[in-house]
Amino acid sequence: MARHRFILRPLSAWGTPLRSDTLAGLLLYRLAEEEGELALRAELDAFQNGEPPFALSSAMPEGTVFAPKLPPASRETFARLVQQGRFRDREGKALTLFEALGVYKKFRKNMFLPLKIWEKHRASLSAVDLFAEYCHQPELWKVSSVTRTQEMHVTIARNSASALQGGLFASHAYWAATGAAFHLYAETDDCPRLLARLKRTGQIGYGRDSSTGKGVFSIEQDSTYTPASDELPHGLLLSMLSADDLSGLKGWYSTEVKTGKAGPAFCKGNPFKSPFLCVQEGAVLTALPQGPFVLRGIHANPAIVQITQPLTLPCRLAEEECSHG
Repeated sequence: MARHRFILRPLSAWGTPLRSDTLAGLLLYRLAEEEGELALRAELDAFQNGEPPFALSSAMPEGTVFAPKLPPASRETFARLVQQGRFRDREGKALTLFEALGVYKKFRKNMFLPLKIWEKHRASLSAVDLFAEYCHQPELWKVSSVTRTQEMHVTIARNSASALQGGLFASHAYWAATGAAFHLYAETDDCPRLLARLKRTGQIGYGRDSSTGKGVFSIEQDSTYTPASDELPHGLLLSMLSADDLSGLKGWYSTEVKTGKAGPAFCKGNPFKSPFLCVQEGAVLTALPQGPFVLRGIHANPAIVQITQPLTLPCRLAEEECSHG
């Protein structure tokens, strides 16, 4: 499949993080609404048979990719590199060990890597080299902020349509900075069709509380993007990843237990899915698990599935990183 990049611009707050598996599920809803159940089943069968019609990334601030989860240098190596003057500030002054450790704590907290730095280092990824870049150019790591706010709500009693006593609860919403945009990558052989469904999802609203105006966005193809043509053996994961059997997974990664709800078509009965284990975005993988990337048995209704199709950008680990593995 060909790789594409889109520019997504939030037009409202959103209640659900812009992650690949949730967005894929909503695109399947759009397909069922617009083309019917047969078209939906055909796409689900394609995912199941290892011929996915599309793969999506999670959203990243424009001009960034997810920070690679590379193993850090050992204490001895780090101290030796500091002594050799490997880490220098923007004026070119070598950092002391105390200064370098303080900067490193800030470096490790960054969720995103500047695209400029990614393009420079993707053919030989090294945690040491990326940290050296950060010491010298920390301003490149500043991205448009997303603010997480808390909102208070009142539970409405169904029998009286009035506020339920003791039913006060809090939820969270996300607000992008004014003018902020995000990059979204996709792999597909039918970009116009996929983009049309993404636009439709943005118009209706994405995720929780879309019925109250949240999750609205515009999206367009990034005409400046040209996929790299070289073949590199490893991959930076830009999406959520899970499978029934993760034993074939190799690389450096972090995991999380993800929960969620079934969509609006399953609002009756129990809407909650069972928890499942996911590999987070930013993993640097030398081998993917065997698909299909369709999770079944996550709800009492067997028709409910979760699409966790991986999308990666090609890269290569530096020799010293490979030796750590």
